[in-house]
Amino acid sequence: MKKKISLRVIQRISFYYEALLKLNLTDDSFISSKKLEEITGVSCNQVRQDFFYLGISIGKQKKGYQVKKLFRELRKILSIDRGAEVVVIGAGRLGRALSEYKLFKVRNIHVTALFDIKPGLVDTSVDIKGEEIPIYHTDRLEQYLKEHPEIKIALLSVPEHAAQETLDRLVSYGVKGIVNFAPRILKLPKSTKDVQLVNDCIGASLYKIVYQIYHKK
Repeated sequence: MKKKISLRVIQRISFYYEALLKLNLTDDSFISSKKLEEITGVSCNQVRQDFFYLGISIGKQKKGYQVKKLFRELRKILSIDRGAEVVVIGAGRLGRALSEYKLFKVRNIHVTALFDIKPGLVDTSVDIKGEEIPIYHTDRLEQYLKEHPEIKIALLSVPEHAAQETLDRLVSYGVKGIVNFAPRILKLPKSTKDVQLVNDCIGASLYKIVYQIYHKK
């Protein structure tokens, strides 16, 4: 039986993976838990505990962890080795920025199409490093997902008044993971099972910080 990993551990594992990406080390080099602490802010003791808990026993005393093997293990835990194909709903500035996010590629995430209703955007495309990613009308969304059953994730960047309705449609079409960037808290339909929703309004965290700064006792 597979060990269930808490989301807190998964978050720290993602920090370790991002650190390796930033360092751009050679496959045969080694990295210590202390170096990971410097980059991620996670204590070296916690790093070692996480690796032990997850069965990552590829470290060498005084040398650390071999980068190639550590990459492989972290990718496997995060399921990045399997990759993910994604659609973006809303092809405005934010939607296009998400689709063009340059680090998606090294994270094995591929945006396959965008969807919108604006005549000036529909039937055009976004150039992502030489690959033309099409923008379709949202009326084609259901058929597109039927034709591409491997796509289970959607990034939602539509106006807030259309966000909940669009989310409901995505769930009914079989999408299993949705990240909502609209400035509105969305909710999954009550009968929904096995669907992950993240409400990630870009401004919310900033507003929280600004508030805390000016209202600090």
